Amino acid sequence: MLKILWVCNTMLPDLFDRFGIKNEKEGWLTGISNELRKQENIEFHFACPQTRDNRIVNIKKRGIYFHCYYAKYNDLYTVKNEVRRQIRSIVDGVYPDIIHIFGTEMPHTIACMDGIEEKEKVVISIQGMVSVYARYYLNGIHKSAYLMGGFVDGKYQTIMSQYKEFCKRSENEIRAIKSANHVIGRTDWDRACVKIINKRCNYYYCSETLRDCFYGNRWDINNIDRYSIFVCQGDYPIKGLHNLLEVLPAVVKEFPKTKVHVAGWSGFIQKELPYGKYVRNIIEKKGLAEHISFTGMIGGKRICDFLLRSHIAIMPSNIENSPNSIGEAMLVGTPVIAAYVGGIPSILNHGTEGLLYQHDSKEMFYYYIRKIFRDNSLAQYLSANGKKRAEILYDKTRNLQQLLNIYDQINNSKGW
Repeated sequence: MLKILWVCNTMLPDLFDRFGIKNEKEGWLTGISNELRKQENIEFHFACPQTRDNRIVNIKKRGIYFHCYYAKYNDLYTVKNEVRRQIRSIVDGVYPDIIHIFGTEMPHTIACMDGIEEKEKVVISIQGMVSVYARYYLNGIHKSAYLMGGFVDGKYQTIMSQYKEFCKRSENEIRAIKSANHVIGRTDWDRACVKIINKRCNYYYCSETLRDCFYGNRWDINNIDRYSIFVCQGDYPIKGLHNLLEVLPAVVKEFPKTKVHVAGWSGFIQKELPYGKYVRNIIEKKGLAEHISFTGMIGGKRICDFLLRSHIAIMPSNIENSPNSIGEAMLVGTPVIAAYVGGIPSILNHGTEGLLYQHDSKEMFYYYIRKIFRDNSLAQYLSANGKKRAEILYDKTRNLQQLLNIYDQINNSKGW
Protein backbone atom coordinates (compact mmCIF):
# COMPACT_ATOMS: atom_id res chain seq x y z
CA MET A 1 0.00 0.00 0.00
CA LEU A 2 1.51 3.33 -1.13
CA LYS A 3 0.76 6.19 1.24
CA ILE A 4 0.48 9.59 -0.50
CA LEU A 5 0.12 13.00 1.19
CA TRP A 6 -0.90 16.01 -0.88
CA VAL A 7 -0.17 19.42 0.63
CA CYS A 8 -2.35 22.02 -1.11
CA ASN A 9 -3.44 25.64 -0.82
CA THR A 10 -7.12 24.98 -1.47
CA MET A 11 -9.85 22.56 -0.42
CA LEU A 12 -11.68 19.96 -2.41
CA PRO A 13 -15.49 20.32 -2.67
CA ASP A 14 -15.88 17.45 -0.16
CA LEU A 15 -15.05 19.94 2.61
CA PHE A 16 -17.06 22.97 1.54
CA ASP A 17 -20.09 22.24 3.75
CA ARG A 18 -17.98 21.41 6.80
CA PHE A 19 -16.16 24.76 6.66
CA GLY A 20 -19.04 26.91 5.41
CA ILE A 21 -17.56 27.61 1.99
CA LYS A 22 -20.13 28.77 -0.56
CA ASN A 23 -17.70 28.96 -3.45
CA GLU A 24 -19.05 27.11 -6.49
CA LYS A 25 -15.63 26.78 -8.07
CA GLU A 26 -14.48 23.17 -7.70
CA GLY A 27 -10.87 23.96 -8.54
CA TRP A 28 -8.27 22.33 -10.75
CA LEU A 29 -7.33 19.70 -8.13
CA THR A 30 -10.66 17.95 -8.49
CA GLY A 31 -10.00 15.95 -11.66
CA ILE A 32 -6.87 13.97 -10.78
CA SER A 33 -7.82 13.64 -7.08
CA ASN A 34 -11.06 11.94 -8.13
CA GLU A 35 -9.03 9.42 -10.09
CA LEU A 36 -6.45 8.91 -7.35
CA ARG A 37 -9.03 8.26 -4.63
CA LYS A 38 -10.30 5.26 -6.62
CA GLN A 39 -6.97 3.41 -6.42
CA GLU A 40 -7.19 0.45 -4.03
CA ASN A 41 -3.42 0.22 -3.57
CA ILE A 42 -3.06 3.86 -2.45
CA GLU A 43 -3.85 5.44 0.91
CA PHE A 44 -4.61 9.03 -0.06
CA HIS A 45 -4.12 11.89 2.43
CA PHE A 46 -4.88 15.55 1.66
CA ALA A 47 -3.65 18.52 3.77
CA CYS A 48 -5.02 22.02 3.24
CA PRO A 49 -5.59 25.27 5.19
CA GLN A 50 -8.86 26.22 6.92
CA THR A 51 -9.84 29.29 8.94
CA ARG A 52 -12.79 28.06 11.03
CA ASP A 53 -11.27 25.80 13.74
CA ASN A 54 -8.15 26.76 15.69
CA ARG A 55 -6.74 23.23 15.37
CA ILE A 56 -6.05 20.48 12.85
CA VAL A 57 -9.36 18.96 11.71
CA ASN A 58 -9.15 15.36 10.50
CA ILE A 59 -11.93 13.99 8.29
CA LYS A 60 -12.24 10.86 6.18
CA LYS A 61 -14.58 11.20 3.22
CA ARG A 62 -15.03 9.30 -0.04
CA GLY A 63 -11.68 7.56 0.08
CA ILE A 64 -9.55 10.52 1.21
CA TYR A 65 -8.10 11.30 4.65
CA PHE A 66 -8.31 15.10 5.01
CA HIS A 67 -6.05 17.01 7.42
CA CYS A 68 -7.16 20.65 7.60
CA TYR A 69 -4.65 22.82 9.43
CA TYR A 70 -5.50 26.26 10.80
CA ALA A 71 -3.98 29.15 8.84
CA LYS A 72 -5.09 32.77 8.52
CA TYR A 73 -2.72 34.57 6.19
CA ASN A 74 -2.34 38.33 6.51
CA ASP A 75 -0.32 38.10 3.33
CA LEU A 76 0.66 35.42 0.85
CA TYR A 77 4.41 35.41 1.40
CA THR A 78 5.02 35.26 5.16
CA VAL A 79 5.53 31.76 6.54
CA LYS A 80 4.25 31.33 10.10
CA ASN A 81 5.94 28.99 12.57
CA GLU A 82 2.56 27.69 13.71
CA VAL A 83 1.79 26.55 10.15
CA ARG A 84 5.20 24.86 10.03
CA ARG A 85 4.42 23.06 13.28
CA GLN A 86 1.00 21.86 12.12
CA ILE A 87 2.24 20.58 8.77
CA ARG A 88 5.13 18.80 10.47
CA SER A 89 2.61 17.24 12.85
CA ILE A 90 0.50 16.03 9.92
CA VAL A 91 3.55 14.56 8.17
CA ASP A 92 4.68 12.79 11.34
CA GLY A 93 1.19 11.40 11.91
CA VAL A 94 0.67 10.17 8.36
CA TYR A 95 4.29 9.15 7.72
CA PRO A 96 3.74 9.08 3.93
CA ASP A 97 5.82 7.39 1.26
CA ILE A 98 5.37 10.42 -1.02
CA ILE A 99 4.64 14.07 -0.18
CA HIS A 100 3.22 15.94 -3.18
CA ILE A 101 3.10 19.75 -2.81
CA PHE A 102 0.97 22.05 -4.99
CA GLY A 103 1.42 25.82 -5.15
CA THR A 104 5.10 26.74 -5.30
CA GLU A 105 4.70 30.37 -4.16
CA MET A 106 2.37 29.75 -1.21
CA PRO A 107 3.44 29.80 2.47
CA HIS A 108 2.45 26.17 3.03
CA THR A 109 5.06 25.04 0.48
CA ILE A 110 7.92 26.65 2.39
CA ALA A 111 6.41 25.50 5.70
CA CYS A 112 6.43 21.93 4.40
CA MET A 113 9.87 22.06 2.78
CA ASP A 114 11.45 23.64 5.88
CA GLY A 115 10.12 20.93 8.16
CA ILE A 116 11.09 17.90 6.09
CA GLU A 117 14.68 16.72 5.92
CA GLU A 118 13.87 13.77 3.65
CA LYS A 119 13.60 15.76 0.41
CA GLU A 120 13.91 12.60 -1.72
CA LYS A 121 10.30 11.75 -0.91
CA VAL A 122 8.95 15.21 -1.76
CA VAL A 123 7.74 16.31 -5.19
CA ILE A 124 6.50 19.79 -6.10
CA SER A 125 3.98 20.38 -8.89
CA ILE A 126 4.36 23.52 -10.98
CA GLN A 127 1.10 25.40 -11.50
CA GLY A 128 2.34 28.73 -12.78
CA MET A 129 5.71 30.35 -12.21
CA VAL A 130 5.03 33.42 -10.09
CA SER A 131 8.71 34.38 -10.08
CA VAL A 132 8.51 34.72 -13.88
CA TYR A 133 4.90 35.96 -14.03
CA ALA A 134 5.92 39.05 -12.05
CA ARG A 135 7.87 40.39 -15.03
CA TYR A 136 4.65 40.52 -17.07
CA TYR A 137 2.25 41.76 -14.39
CA LEU A 138 1.99 45.33 -15.71
CA ASN A 139 2.11 44.56 -19.45
CA GLY A 140 -0.52 46.47 -21.40
CA ILE A 141 -1.49 48.75 -18.52
CA HIS A 142 -0.97 52.45 -19.16
CA LYS A 143 1.71 53.88 -16.86
CA SER A 144 -0.66 56.70 -15.96
CA ALA A 145 -2.83 54.09 -14.20
CA TYR A 146 -0.08 52.54 -12.03
CA LEU A 147 -1.13 54.66 -9.04
CA MET A 148 -4.86 54.10 -9.57
CA GLY A 149 -6.09 52.72 -6.28
CA GLY A 150 -8.77 51.98 -3.75
CA PHE A 151 -9.27 50.52 -0.29
CA VAL A 152 -8.83 46.75 0.04
CA ASP A 153 -9.60 45.32 3.49
CA GLY A 154 -9.17 48.76 5.01
CA LYS A 155 -5.81 49.35 3.32
CA TYR A 156 -5.29 51.72 0.40
CA GLN A 157 -3.69 49.88 -2.50
CA THR A 158 -2.72 50.78 -6.05
CA ILE A 159 -1.99 48.67 -9.11
CA MET A 160 1.70 49.31 -8.43
CA SER A 161 1.54 48.36 -4.75
CA GLN A 162 -0.29 45.14 -5.63
CA TYR A 163 2.41 44.41 -8.19
CA LYS A 164 5.07 44.80 -5.49
CA GLU A 165 3.12 42.47 -3.18
CA PHE A 166 2.92 39.93 -6.00
CA CYS A 167 6.69 40.12 -6.49
CA LYS A 168 7.30 39.21 -2.84
CA ARG A 169 5.63 35.85 -3.41
CA SER A 170 8.38 35.04 -5.95
CA GLU A 171 10.90 34.60 -3.15
CA ASN A 172 8.97 31.65 -1.69
CA GLU A 173 8.77 29.95 -5.06
CA ILE A 174 12.47 30.30 -5.87
CA ARG A 175 13.41 29.07 -2.40
CA ALA A 176 11.10 26.03 -2.70
CA ILE A 177 12.30 25.01 -6.16
CA LYS A 178 15.95 25.43 -5.17
CA SER A 179 15.47 22.96 -2.33
CA ALA A 180 13.44 20.42 -4.35
CA ASN A 181 14.81 17.14 -5.66
CA HIS A 182 11.70 16.33 -7.72
CA VAL A 183 9.44 18.64 -9.76
CA ILE A 184 6.41 17.85 -11.94
CA GLY A 185 5.57 20.15 -14.84
CA ARG A 186 3.54 20.21 -18.05
CA THR A 187 5.25 22.40 -20.66
CA ASP A 188 8.60 23.20 -22.25
CA TRP A 189 8.30 26.64 -20.70
CA ASP A 190 7.91 25.52 -17.08
CA ARG A 191 10.75 23.02 -17.54
CA ALA A 192 13.03 25.79 -18.79
CA CYS A 193 12.04 28.04 -15.87
CA VAL A 194 12.59 25.30 -13.28
CA LYS A 195 15.97 24.26 -14.67
CA ILE A 196 17.27 27.85 -14.55
CA ILE A 197 16.46 27.91 -10.82
CA ASN A 198 17.57 24.35 -10.00
CA LYS A 199 19.57 22.42 -12.61
CA ARG A 200 20.04 19.35 -10.42
CA CYS A 201 16.34 18.57 -9.74
CA ASN A 202 14.57 15.70 -11.47
CA TYR A 203 11.86 17.03 -13.79
CA TYR A 204 8.86 14.83 -14.65
CA TYR A 205 6.16 15.53 -17.20
CA CYS A 206 2.51 14.92 -16.28
CA SER A 207 -0.51 16.56 -17.88
CA GLU A 208 -3.52 17.43 -15.75
CA THR A 209 -6.94 15.82 -15.61
CA LEU A 210 -9.92 18.14 -15.99
CA ARG A 211 -13.25 18.12 -14.20
CA ASP A 212 -15.69 15.40 -15.25
CA CYS A 213 -18.27 17.75 -16.76
CA PHE A 214 -15.96 18.73 -19.64
CA TYR A 215 -15.63 15.18 -20.96
CA GLY A 216 -18.22 13.90 -23.43
CA ASN A 217 -19.52 17.28 -24.64
CA ARG A 218 -19.18 18.59 -28.18
CA TRP A 219 -19.44 22.18 -29.45
CA ASP A 220 -21.74 22.61 -32.46
CA ILE A 221 -21.63 25.77 -34.56
CA ASN A 222 -25.35 25.39 -35.23
CA ASN A 223 -26.15 25.72 -31.52
CA ILE A 224 -24.07 28.74 -30.51
CA ASP A 225 -24.81 32.38 -29.72
CA ARG A 226 -23.03 33.96 -32.66
CA TYR A 227 -20.40 36.60 -31.89
CA SER A 228 -20.24 35.55 -28.24
CA ILE A 229 -16.85 35.35 -26.51
CA PHE A 230 -16.04 33.50 -23.29
CA VAL A 231 -13.18 34.50 -20.98
CA CYS A 232 -12.63 32.24 -17.98
CA GLN A 233 -11.01 34.76 -15.64
CA GLY A 234 -10.08 38.43 -15.59
CA ASP A 235 -9.77 39.68 -12.02
CA TYR A 236 -6.09 40.64 -11.99
CA PRO A 237 -3.70 42.13 -14.58
CA ILE A 238 -1.87 38.96 -15.64
CA LYS A 239 -5.11 37.55 -17.07
CA GLY A 240 -5.06 40.39 -19.59
CA LEU A 241 -8.74 41.38 -19.71
CA HIS A 242 -7.56 44.92 -20.47
CA ASN A 243 -5.86 43.55 -23.61
CA LEU A 244 -9.17 42.25 -24.91
CA LEU A 245 -10.95 45.50 -24.06
CA GLU A 246 -8.46 47.45 -26.16
CA VAL A 247 -9.42 45.55 -29.33
CA LEU A 248 -13.10 45.08 -28.53
CA PRO A 249 -14.27 48.44 -30.00
CA ALA A 250 -12.99 47.43 -33.44
CA VAL A 251 -14.71 44.05 -33.11
CA VAL A 252 -17.99 45.65 -32.03
CA LYS A 253 -17.86 48.12 -34.88
CA GLU A 254 -17.82 45.28 -37.41
CA PHE A 255 -19.92 42.83 -35.37
CA PRO A 256 -22.39 44.91 -33.30
CA LYS A 257 -23.90 41.84 -31.61
CA THR A 258 -20.59 40.88 -29.98
CA LYS A 259 -20.95 39.88 -26.33
CA VAL A 260 -18.11 39.00 -23.95
CA HIS A 261 -18.84 36.86 -20.88
CA VAL A 262 -16.16 36.98 -18.17
CA ALA A 263 -16.30 34.24 -15.54
CA GLY A 264 -14.61 34.20 -12.14
CA TRP A 265 -14.71 36.52 -9.16
CA SER A 266 -16.64 39.64 -10.19
CA GLY A 267 -16.00 41.51 -6.94
CA PHE A 268 -12.91 43.13 -8.44
CA ILE A 269 -15.12 45.12 -10.84
CA GLN A 270 -17.88 45.89 -8.34
CA LYS A 271 -15.68 47.10 -5.50
CA GLU A 272 -13.12 49.87 -5.34
CA LEU A 273 -10.23 47.57 -6.25
CA PRO A 274 -7.36 49.06 -8.27
CA TYR A 275 -7.44 46.80 -11.32
CA GLY A 276 -11.24 46.72 -11.27
CA LYS A 277 -11.32 50.53 -11.43
CA TYR A 278 -8.92 50.43 -14.37
CA VAL A 279 -11.05 47.89 -16.25
CA ARG A 280 -14.25 49.77 -15.45
CA ASN A 281 -12.72 53.01 -16.78
CA ILE A 282 -11.84 51.33 -20.07
CA ILE A 283 -15.36 49.90 -20.38
CA GLU A 284 -16.94 53.30 -19.74
CA LYS A 285 -14.50 55.26 -21.88
CA LYS A 286 -14.95 52.96 -24.87
CA GLY A 287 -18.72 52.52 -24.44
CA LEU A 288 -18.52 48.73 -23.99
CA ALA A 289 -20.95 48.22 -21.09
CA GLU A 290 -23.64 46.51 -23.18
CA HIS A 291 -21.08 44.20 -24.77
CA ILE A 292 -19.56 42.70 -21.62
CA SER A 293 -21.00 40.83 -18.64
CA PHE A 294 -19.40 39.39 -15.51
CA THR A 295 -20.88 36.05 -14.49
CA GLY A 296 -19.36 35.83 -11.02
CA MET A 297 -18.03 32.55 -9.61
CA ILE A 298 -19.63 29.66 -11.46
CA GLY A 299 -19.10 25.90 -11.31
CA GLY A 300 -17.77 23.63 -13.99
CA LYS A 301 -21.20 22.73 -15.36
CA ARG A 302 -22.09 26.38 -16.04
CA ILE A 303 -18.66 27.05 -17.52
CA CYS A 304 -19.22 24.10 -19.82
CA ASP A 305 -22.62 25.50 -20.81
CA PHE A 306 -21.04 28.87 -21.65
CA LEU A 307 -18.35 27.19 -23.74
CA LEU A 308 -20.91 25.17 -25.70
CA ARG A 309 -22.84 28.38 -26.49
CA SER A 310 -19.81 30.60 -27.24
CA HIS A 311 -18.48 31.39 -30.69
CA ILE A 312 -14.90 31.71 -29.36
CA ALA A 313 -13.03 31.10 -26.09
CA ILE A 314 -10.29 33.68 -25.58
CA MET A 315 -7.22 33.68 -23.32
CA PRO A 316 -5.73 37.22 -23.54
CA SER A 317 -3.19 36.72 -20.73
CA ASN A 318 0.15 38.47 -20.41
CA ILE A 319 1.69 35.14 -19.36
CA GLU A 320 0.46 31.60 -18.62
CA ASN A 321 1.85 28.11 -18.16
CA SER A 322 -0.79 25.62 -19.35
CA PRO A 323 -4.15 27.06 -18.28
CA ASN A 324 -6.84 24.46 -17.72
CA SER A 325 -9.40 26.95 -19.01
CA ILE A 326 -7.91 26.52 -22.51
CA GLY A 327 -7.91 22.76 -22.01
CA GLU A 328 -11.59 22.85 -21.01
CA ALA A 329 -12.48 24.87 -24.12
CA MET A 330 -10.49 22.55 -26.39
CA LEU A 331 -11.98 19.43 -24.80
CA VAL A 332 -15.50 20.75 -25.39
CA GLY A 333 -14.50 21.89 -28.88
CA THR A 334 -14.93 25.65 -28.58
CA PRO A 335 -12.53 27.43 -31.00
CA VAL A 336 -9.69 29.03 -29.03
CA ILE A 337 -7.73 32.24 -29.51
CA ALA A 338 -4.85 32.76 -27.06
CA ALA A 339 -1.78 34.90 -26.61
CA TYR A 340 1.44 33.21 -27.68
CA VAL A 341 3.01 33.26 -24.21
CA GLY A 342 4.66 30.90 -21.73
CA GLY A 343 3.62 27.27 -22.03
CA ILE A 344 0.55 27.78 -24.22
CA PRO A 345 2.36 26.65 -27.42
CA SER A 346 2.97 23.29 -25.69
CA ILE A 347 -0.76 22.55 -25.50
CA LEU A 348 -2.09 24.22 -28.64
CA ASN A 349 -0.66 24.22 -32.17
CA HIS A 350 -1.29 27.46 -34.02
CA GLY A 351 -3.39 27.26 -37.15
CA THR A 352 -4.72 23.76 -36.61
CA GLU A 353 -5.87 23.48 -32.97
CA GLY A 354 -6.45 27.17 -32.27
CA LEU A 355 -5.03 30.57 -33.12
CA LEU A 356 -2.14 32.20 -31.25
CA TYR A 357 -1.32 35.88 -31.53
CA GLN A 358 1.69 37.90 -30.41
CA HIS A 359 0.53 39.03 -26.97
CA ASP A 360 1.08 42.75 -27.58
CA SER A 361 -0.21 42.83 -31.16
CA LYS A 362 -3.71 44.35 -31.14
CA GLU A 363 -3.82 43.99 -34.91
CA MET A 364 -3.31 40.22 -34.91
CA PHE A 365 -5.68 39.79 -31.96
CA TYR A 366 -8.46 41.62 -33.79
CA TYR A 367 -7.63 39.86 -37.07
CA TYR A 368 -8.09 36.39 -35.56
CA ILE A 369 -11.37 37.24 -33.81
CA ARG A 370 -12.67 38.65 -37.08
CA LYS A 371 -11.43 35.58 -38.97
CA ILE A 372 -13.34 33.08 -36.83
CA PHE A 373 -16.48 35.22 -36.71
CA ARG A 374 -16.53 35.35 -40.52
CA ASP A 375 -15.43 31.80 -41.37
CA ASN A 376 -17.60 28.90 -40.17
CA SER A 377 -15.35 26.34 -41.85
CA LEU A 378 -12.32 27.61 -39.96
CA ALA A 379 -14.22 27.57 -36.67
CA GLN A 380 -15.26 23.95 -37.23
CA TYR A 381 -11.74 22.95 -38.30
CA LEU A 382 -10.17 24.44 -35.15
CA SER A 383 -12.91 22.90 -33.03
CA ALA A 384 -12.37 19.37 -34.34
CA ASN A 385 -8.57 19.49 -34.12
CA GLY A 386 -8.51 21.21 -30.75
CA LYS A 387 -10.84 18.59 -29.31
CA LYS A 388 -8.74 15.77 -30.73
CA ARG A 389 -5.57 17.21 -29.14
CA ALA A 390 -7.32 17.77 -25.79
CA GLU A 391 -8.63 14.21 -25.67
CA ILE A 392 -5.00 13.07 -25.69
CA LEU A 393 -3.60 15.73 -23.33
CA TYR A 394 -6.34 15.33 -20.72
CA ASP A 395 -6.97 11.60 -20.99
CA LYS A 396 -7.81 10.46 -17.44
CA THR A 397 -6.31 6.99 -17.66
CA ARG A 398 -3.10 8.18 -19.30
CA ASN A 399 -2.54 11.04 -16.85
CA LEU A 400 -3.25 8.88 -13.81
CA GLN A 401 -0.74 6.30 -15.03
CA GLN A 402 1.87 9.01 -15.62
CA LEU A 403 1.40 10.26 -12.07
CA LEU A 404 1.56 6.78 -10.57
CA ASN A 405 4.75 6.07 -12.54
CA ILE A 406 6.29 9.25 -11.14
CA TYR A 407 5.33 8.21 -7.61
CA ASP A 408 6.91 4.79 -8.18
CA GLN A 409 10.14 6.36 -9.45
CA ILE A 410 10.38 8.67 -6.45
CA ASN A 411 9.43 5.96 -3.97
CA ASN A 412 12.12 3.67 -5.33
CA SER A 413 14.82 6.34 -5.08
CA LYS A 414 16.96 6.75 -1.98
CA GLY A 415 15.02 8.21 0.92
CA TRP A 416 13.89 7.64 4.46
